[in-house]
Amino acid sequence: MSDSDSFLDFPNSDSKKSDNLPSVKTERSIESNDNKVNETSLDDLFEKSSELSVPSNDETKVLSLNNKKNEISTDVRKPDLSDDKNDDNAAPVKKKSKAKKVLLWVGVSILGLIIGVVGFVIWYSNYLFSKIDFIDPDEVNQTIVNDSGETVRIADLTEPTQNVYIQEETIHNYLLIGIDSRSRKYTEDGTGGLSDVNMILSVDTKAGTIKLVSIARDSYANIPGYKNPAKINSAMSKGGPELLKSTVEQNLRLTIDGYAYVNFYNMAAVIDAVGGVYVDVTKSELYSENGLNDCLREVNQLYGLAGDYQQVNQTGHIWVNGRQAVAYSRIRYVGNGDYERSERQVEVLRSLLDQFMGLSVTGKASAIDDILSCISTNVSKEEITKYALEFLPSLSDIQIQYVQLPLKDCFNSGMYGGEWSIRPNWNAMIPVVQEFFYGECVEFDPVPEVKNAPSDDSCPDEFDLEEIMK
Repeated sequence: MSDSDSFLDFPNSDSKKSDNLPSVKTERSIESNDNKVNETSLDDLFEKSSELSVPSNDETKVLSLNNKKNEISTDVRKPDLSDDKNDDNAAPVKKKSKAKKVLLWVGVSILGLIIGVVGFVIWYSNYLFSKIDFIDPDEVNQTIVNDSGETVRIADLTEPTQNVYIQEETIHNYLLIGIDSRSRKYTEDGTGGLSDVNMILSVDTKAGTIKLVSIARDSYANIPGYKNPAKINSAMSKGGPELLKSTVEQNLRLTIDGYAYVNFYNMAAVIDAVGGVYVDVTKSELYSENGLNDCLREVNQLYGLAGDYQQVNQTGHIWVNGRQAVAYSRIRYVGNGDYERSERQVEVLRSLLDQFMGLSVTGKASAIDDILSCISTNVSKEEITKYALEFLPSLSDIQIQYVQLPLKDCFNSGMYGGEWSIRPNWNAMIPVVQEFFYGECVEFDPVPEVKNAPSDDSCPDEFDLEEIMK
């Protein structure tokens, strides 16, 4: 007899009687004679079985036939879960249940980890952003007092042009400003100090390039709201970063998407945050009057230090700390004046970026913490996040392509009107900047000429970018 044949159904059982199931075993004996039952036939037994209690769902009623004793016994008992048959049925259910629990805990753990990481990134981003001095457009200096003594809005000084500026979705230009300030703090709106550094940082997220144009601080330019041209660095003192931004836009016929500025007192802290930089110091830069150590003496005084503290005594490719680097970038009366000064500033900036990229992950985090607290900017948090967390990490090798303005043979320099200045021809340089940033030249409205600047005819018609890039 198979296992399946040993189980009989009781179709007429009353399910309501399951609760009164007897706990004793019931037996009825019969004698077999010519296949007949003397006392009780099987049919009668089955008919009377309806009067017996039926087991509940968690019990099994077993009718067994004992051939040796010719007995039929009905057992009511709980199923034996250790039985082979029950093991075959129950094991897959248990395995599936355990598998579901494991998957559930794995899913919960992964979700918790993701939430934790996202939460940390949000917290850390907010922490870093709290270090930056974000310039509120409503609080920054919005007006100037022009030559006529009238208070005018800087936004209204933009002169209309027939030709539109080049616009590329993946290319954005930012003005980097270094304030020539002797105080430890900025003015609230950036005014009160000359812009010692005037650089345009152009980022192409599609090509993965960073390009830099540096404008010499003594370059004469047309400043919106004023009749006569003046040194471009004076725009910062007259109207803050908004006026300097407008000045650069109108003299180079390009769009500036935002700006950031730092004064030289804080620049030393920025350089120290990456462990210092490397610069190439010549003998004339070190030993000449108004050279590196003379400039360092002035910087030391800003920090309340002795003038001869940590004087530099080496030439060549040397390592310098923040104060020494600032002093090096301030050298002005050695070599080709302000032109070479701009080159030193870019040299420091390049080394600063190289040193930063060479830091460990924790080193970069620590440096960023220090650097951001030294910066004031009107660039949005979203843009900073895009460039700092997405663009820069995607670059395997960062190379800064650099062009310095004014271009050779496009300016005159000397004493004019009792002051030393540089007089550039802006119209001759605009096509070069367009080609450098965008890879093309377009028609533009001519910029008013600066007095004592070379004429268009005396400036080169074409430039080889490979030759002028540094």
